[in-house]
Amino acid sequence: MSQSVWRSRDFRLVMAGGVINDTGDWMLGLALPFFVFTETGSGRDTALVFIIDLVIGVTCGPFGGALADRWDLRRTIIGTNVLQALTLLPLLAVTHDRVWLVFVVVAAQGLLRQVNNPASWALVPRVVTEDQLVQANAAFSAGGSIARLVGAPLGGIMIATGGLNTVVWVDAATFLGVAAAIVFLRAPTAPIPKSQGDSEQLDDSGVAAGWRAIRTKPVLVGYLFVQSLVEVAFAMFQLLIIKFVVDELNRGSSEIGIIRGMAAFGGLTASILITRLAKRAKPALMMMYGYFGFWLIAFMFVNATFVTHALWLYLVLFAISGVPNATSQIGATATAQKYCPAELRGRLSGVLGATGAVGAAIGIVAAGVLVDEVDIILLFNAQGLVFFACGIATLLLIVRRLDDPASQAREAESVESSPSLS
Repeated sequence: MSQSVWRSRDFRLVMAGGVINDTGDWMLGLALPFFVFTETGSGRDTALVFIIDLVIGVTCGPFGGALADRWDLRRTIIGTNVLQALTLLPLLAVTHDRVWLVFVVVAAQGLLRQVNNPASWALVPRVVTEDQLVQANAAFSAGGSIARLVGAPLGGIMIATGGLNTVVWVDAATFLGVAAAIVFLRAPTAPIPKSQGDSEQLDDSGVAAGWRAIRTKPVLVGYLFVQSLVEVAFAMFQLLIIKFVVDELNRGSSEIGIIRGMAAFGGLTASILITRLAKRAKPALMMMYGYFGFWLIAFMFVNATFVTHALWLYLVLFAISGVPNATSQIGATATAQKYCPAELRGRLSGVLGATGAVGAAIGIVAAGVLVDEVDIILLFNAQGLVFFACGIATLLLIVRRLDDPASQAREAESVESSPSLS
């Protein structure tokens, strides 16, 4: 029986860095689009905040993942976090006439994330064993829920009371906090040589070679498709929730932050439960049931307006939505980390950054074009149906493939020669 991940000092450091980083991301992620929306009054201008980030993800994601596989993960994460703190500073000069600076900062942050995110994702299996992956990801989900519970409401409150400058300083401090935590990491984080991986399929460490190896693994291809489809729904939501709360519920930024933060309660509950049941949990099934549950809660949340506009009901429903959200994402991450060879993890994350950005671009462009033209309730219901499609895709492309003995044997063989350096 494997030991608890909490016994690992390195895991605790990575976990602490993740919670700090997520808290800052939630603050800034809520503050910037709301600032643009209130300054310009345009849904299309607000969508541009997301579109810039998505374009960078599509064009640079795979290259960032390849760099994460080539570079030392510890140094990469420290360096990118310090640079992310510095590139926030132009936001201090933003005014009503200089909103364009927001877009510049979004672009700079997006570029750095294309390297930081794959490196951070690939770091987790370095500090835990394979049979601890579900437990570790459940713990990260719980930490993410706490970060969301703190960061989303705090971002809404700070932008409403202290302005954008306050958000900038606090978020910069979170990036520096992550860098400080990772400085003390002891686990080996150097690049994995080709000799330890699938040398027949991985003839170099570039993007093209990484994709050639990934596409021979059906479960990983299915994972990329499902997670990219998920990004369509999540991207639409970021804009639709602002329109929904402002127009349908007649509320402002503080309420948006509180509503979004409420999902942390459900996510925290689900993460704790999954941590306890980690040994028996099947990651792919967690993905599937999580997406179906997400659709059900989304349907109730959007259509509750036909019954009442009381804020408490939306807080409760959004809190419940944290359960399927945490379940699906823990399952998705553990599935990918389990079936992806160690030397490909950075590139898998980088390719996902690109394919996910394509999905997110579709979602945010669709939302940006339609949000001012189509009834928000109808549009929000369409967004929820995307989660239902994700559940179906998970069943067909991942669950059934893993249930097939021949497919399971191929996937197991693909990772057999690529042990985690835990």
